[in-house]
Amino acid sequence: MSILETALVFVAIPLAIVVLLGLGSVFGKKTIGPVPPAFHLGEKWDYPPVVWSAVDEVTTHGHHGTHHVVNDPAELIGGTANGKW
Repeated sequence: MSILETALVFVAIPLAIVVLLGLGSVFGKKTIGPVPPAFHLGEKWDYPPVVWSAVDEVTTHGHHGTHHVVNDPAELIGGTANGKW
């Protein structure tokens, strides 16, 4: 195998693949389907609250009893979010 063939296989072909994927990500469509309107601060929020949690279980008791900072850790789940800091 010559140096030209080696450079083609190990440099040019991977570089062409990366360039094609990069161009597809830059100039391609960002979302599938319709794009929802953007929310701006000051607008009224007409939707129900959304709670983002890593787990859906209710944590009433901790894994060990040495930390009693909060009496009921289940009260920490939920809450509110707003755009005013």
